Amino acid sequence: MNSIKSSLSEEIKQLVCMLPDIKYCTVVCNEKNEVVEIHVLSGMNRNVKQLVRDIQSAISAKLGITIDYKIISIAQIDENDVKEVRLKLDGVSVKNIDNSIEVTVTLSYDGRIFEGKIKRVKSRSNKFKAIAEATIIAVEGYLGIGQSFYLEDIRIVSISSGELLTCVIGFAMDDKEELMSGCSLVNSEENEAVAKAVLAAVNRKISIIG
Repeated sequence: MNSIKSSLSEEIKQLVCMLPDIKYCTVVCNEKNEVVEIHVLSGMNRNVKQLVRDIQSAISAKLGITIDYKIISIAQIDENDVKEVRLKLDGVSVKNIDNSIEVTVTLSYDGRIFEGKIKRVKSRSNKFKAIAEATIIAVEGYLGIGQSFYLEDIRIVSISSGELLTCVIGFAMDDKEELMSGCSLVNSEENEAVAKAVLAAVNRKISIIG
């Protein structure tokens, strides 16, 4: 029964998150596999009554289930007014171990420490990737989620005043994908530039879902 209940909750969650302006959704079912709570986070582009009707209609059409509007709760956020969370980069450690590199990135926020570690085959390009991925692990530690962010691309671009580290970070959840970009000037410490570029890419998303 638990697997069936989980499957129904997940199916409704994925369906609701496909609707316009819906950011996130959680669904609660009782022991009889009846939907008893639907919690939704949405933007401000549609009114609550319309969102509720859309949710009811989608579930009815797709799954043949009638949902009482009273069990649907909707919280709306204006993304323009979201207070931005700024994770602080405390350090980047790169250790050479035989033919491998072990990277540790340490972030902090509000007195708490979040650490990401990863090991890769030794090379300069792999070092950049490892630092980016370790930063992502630390970010996900802060958010309390796993395997939602991923490194899409990272490279150094030459500019008139030096070098610029650029990265593209992906975010995937509930069958939705989003790409975010960030950059940081490469001064004396290129390792920190990688982590800073990743943070520049994801800070806005962290503020919304954190």
